[in-house]
Amino acid sequence: MLPINITKNTLPAILLCICLCGCSTVNYQNRLSPYSDSIKTILETSGSNRAELNKFLKKYEGMPEKQQAAQFIVANLPPSDRAGLSSDELAENLDYAFLTRESTSWGRNISWNDFLNYVLPHRVSQEKTSCWRKKFYNELLPLVSECASMEEAVLKINRWCFSKTGFKSTQRWDQNPQMTINRGWGRCEEAVILTVCALRSVGIPARQAMVPAWQHSNDNHTWTEVQVDGKWHYIESANPDYGLDHAWFSGSARRAPLVVSYAYGNAVSPDYPVLGRPFGCTLINTTSRYAPADKTEILVLDSKGTPLPDTKIFISVFNYASFVPVAVKTTNQNGKAEVTLGPGSVLISAADGEDSAFVGSIWIPGEQPGRDNIILKLKPDNTPSGTISFRFNYNDKQQLPTPPKNSEGARKAEFDSLRELRLQNISAMKKAAEQFSPDYAAYIVKAGLNTPQVQRAVSACPKKNLPSLLKSISTMATADLLTVTAEELAENAVIADAARRQAEANGLKYTDAIFQQYVLSPRIMYEQQSKWRQKLHDEFQMGQTGKLTNVLRRLSEINKDISSVPRGPLGDTLTPVEVMDTRTASTSSEICIFNTAVLRSAGIPARYLDEQQWIEFFDGKKWQPFYPQNPSQTGNLNATDDSRSFYSSWTNFKFKFTAGKNQNITPQYFKDFSISKLINKSRFQLVEKTVQGKMDNHSKEWEISIPEGDYFLIQVIRNKKNEPTISVYKIKKE
Repeated sequence: MLPINITKNTLPAILLCICLCGCSTVNYQNRLSPYSDSIKTILETSGSNRAELNKFLKKYEGMPEKQQAAQFIVANLPPSDRAGLSSDELAENLDYAFLTRESTSWGRNISWNDFLNYVLPHRVSQEKTSCWRKKFYNELLPLVSECASMEEAVLKINRWCFSKTGFKSTQRWDQNPQMTINRGWGRCEEAVILTVCALRSVGIPARQAMVPAWQHSNDNHTWTEVQVDGKWHYIESANPDYGLDHAWFSGSARRAPLVVSYAYGNAVSPDYPVLGRPFGCTLINTTSRYAPADKTEILVLDSKGTPLPDTKIFISVFNYASFVPVAVKTTNQNGKAEVTLGPGSVLISAADGEDSAFVGSIWIPGEQPGRDNIILKLKPDNTPSGTISFRFNYNDKQQLPTPPKNSEGARKAEFDSLRELRLQNISAMKKAAEQFSPDYAAYIVKAGLNTPQVQRAVSACPKKNLPSLLKSISTMATADLLTVTAEELAENAVIADAARRQAEANGLKYTDAIFQQYVLSPRIMYEQQSKWRQKLHDEFQMGQTGKLTNVLRRLSEINKDISSVPRGPLGDTLTPVEVMDTRTASTSSEICIFNTAVLRSAGIPARYLDEQQWIEFFDGKKWQPFYPQNPSQTGNLNATDDSRSFYSSWTNFKFKFTAGKNQNITPQYFKDFSISKLINKSRFQLVEKTVQGKMDNHSKEWEISIPEGDYFLIQVIRNKKNEPTISVYKIKKE
């Protein structure tokens, strides 16, 4: 808050102002709140949860700081949070955030804006929301209460996180802190979520930072940034091997094409440029914090040379044998946009209708003073094909050697002990599962510290539904078993069995294999696990609706009412129940997941084709397409150009991988080559599923089959420095 100097003359005016405010607090606050417009939109798209959000906002009337904080949180709530979080959950997060301001030596020294953006927020990324703050506060405040400095507290917290989790690849959707603790490990982003939440729970500002895609290797990396005494530092999350501003990735970050730091809400960044402000989030371009960086100006012209305003520009890095967009900029009224990038090579592209342009941009510090400005002159029927060499290595005189690990040498025994203690907890659950159910122990133990819930579900499940329950446990994703309750597991099996019986009574029959994969399974794609079967079954069960066509007709009517809401990079997916309740969706994937869940809840086998963005249902004889956004075309294989290509004979082509000097290697998909689709003439998208192929081991010739469309074969050969030479070929029908 801004300081106010109270003098004898100003005191009456202040008292008068307070009196006037007291006469109409609600109207006054709503009228002057900078968040009023956003809050109105949030409430209008929160469905039946609107009452909970209003309850939360009213809870803090007469408490100016807390009221502003509550308004800030609600104004930036992602669609899933506004539809699902209760007043009590939001209040617990806010109250304990304020409590930590008063109970730590550094709490009141943190600026109000930093408190809002980096301490108060209830989420870090796209994890499933959970109530973590009270639990972490109670456990961690005693741990840091006697720390002599914020830095000491940060290192203690990071060490505590290490005692709860180790690194291991998991799945595409993010685990929340409790899921990671239950599992005993997580990937880098899940370690960040745990670490940031732990730091925030004791009032230390923290945020996620990441390289969206490396250029010197595949994949990406995410880490934690933490504010100590007003200055931002970085640490490797849940890994106390190093201290502040030293980690295994310190050297790699010196070659980062782009580093992005995330703030909840609209944040001010005096030291670094803002990359973008998607809904509820500020993306801060902190590349220059980690690597040499330079600003480039991009001008987009149409085919006649006229500047194009409001045109999206994609900045892509070569990663996993394709071009992966890491940033999107929009041109101003003069057709220009600016972006700050690190060293190395990127592909810059844009399109307008059928016209497009693709330009490679390379900057090698020491060889060039800076990155050149770019002109994208769009051309009609432009085909982005040819060969280009990307570079990123440079003579880095500032790179520091990686410091020795704390987990080695003198402190090895200490860190091994922490790791062993964590693993002992998981091992204890495994032994209990083996004694409880030897045949299914390998599946039950996937639940980690949540194993007792799974055991309780098996014990309490009705005998006639037990086969379905055990089958679902054996096929469920590990991440889903980490937080699922016994009631949810049993309910899923009981309702799925009932739905199948009702479907059979209405003439829809299918095999056990189809039932298990496309009806019983609560996992549809990469959405967060949620409880949807009972609610949707009550609404769509075939015992009431009758024929399959009646379910489809009713579902189509709901689809017509679904409107689009914006969602930034913070926030998980809307659950099927939330989509139905709010009649909103932030992506077409959420609509397809909702439709798939509805059909499964009614006992109708359904699957989501995510690369096609429609679903298929089994009618008792064959699989039929269902287009949620075009339901009148149900069953029509020729409904769109994409569906016609997908359901027609696919294009076949052959090629030999050019391996340079080493002709004996076996090329790998994702590593040495890929099939990528051109989306909206402007950006590449790697194809993972809609491709078939194999290599003849004798001739070393590949034969690939894909649908017709704008598909490209992308091959890469890397030199000894791992710099790629990339060849792009437009795939044509033989």
